Amino acid sequence: MRAVLPLLVLPLMLTACPKKGTTSHTGGTVTEKALPEEGMILQEVDLDGNGRPEIRNFYRERTGGTRVMTRKEIDIDLDGKVDIVTLFDEDGQIKTEQIDSDFDGVFDWTDHYKDGARVLAESDTNFDGKPDIFSYYAIGDDGRPRLDRKERDTNGDGLIDFWERFDSEGHVVRSGRDTDGDGKMDERDE
Repeated sequence: MRAVLPLLVLPLMLTACPKKGTTSHTGGTVTEKALPEEGMILQEVDLDGNGRPEIRNFYRERTGGTRVMTRKEIDIDLDGKVDIVTLFDEDGQIKTEQIDSDFDGVFDWTDHYKDGARVLAESDTNFDGKPDIFSYYAIGDDGRPRLDRKERDTNGDGLIDFWERFDSEGHVVRSGRDTDGDGKMDERDE
C-alpha cells in the first residue's frame, strides 16, 4: 500500500491550493482560523464539499507577515480519520511524516528527514505497533537520497536479526543474519 499513497496524495495536495474562503473546481472550500496558540493559523480544506476537511494545514505567523507550515494532516480515504501527518521545522522543511498505510487508525510508517532529505524510514509490517524494518538513506552522487542499508526484526522479538547494505544502484552488496537471537550478526554474505 505504501507505494500507492504518494499517487493518491498528489492530487489532494494540488487541489488544496485555493486562497482562503474560495471554492475549488471540485466544489470544496478552504477556510482559515486563528488558533488559541499565539501566531498559529489552521487552514482546513474540504475537497468534496461534505463539511469535513480532508486536509488540515497548521501555520505559524512570522515577523514580516510571512508564515510557515508546521504541520499537515491528510485524510486520504475520506473516512474522517487522519492517515498522514507531516511535521515541518521552523524553516518549513519536512522533519517527519507518519502514514497509516492500511487505514486502521494506527500509523505504521514513519519517515525521518534531515535538511529536507529522508534519512530513515521505519515501518511496522506485522502491525503489532512496533517498527520492524528500518531503512537508512544516504545522499548519492546525484544529490538525492538513496537506500544505504536496511535492518529488520524478522521474528518480532525487538532485536535486529537481518541486515542489508546497498550500493549506489540499489543492489544488495552485503547481508548478515543473527542466528542465535542475541542481536549480533553471526552470518555474513558478501
